[in-house]
Amino acid sequence: MKRLGTALHVVQNKLIVQSEEIVGSETAIPRGNSWVVDQKRTRVGKVFDIFGPIDRPYIIVRPNRGTDAAAHIGKKLYIDEAPGRDSKWKKLKS
Repeated sequence: MKRLGTALHVVQNKLIVQSEEIVGSETAIPRGNSWVVDQKRTRVGKVFDIFGPIDRPYIIVRPNRGTDAAAHIGKKLYIDEAPGRDSKWKKLKS
């Protein structure tokens, strides 16, 4: 689980997240459609778009259906990189 950043605003039912400062190649910009989770590893949504400065970009997160995007404002969000949690993987295994 890598820290994505802090949720700042909700615009058209999408979360705007300011990412952590990117230093060197250790910290990478997340890929599109990566799962975004909260501190309890509850899925919040997926990465929709990335924009802004290279050293500290903003990330648009499209929340899951039924998720209240405004409830996450001011909270830290993370990228879930746990293997086997991808929906495609689950479809293949079952």
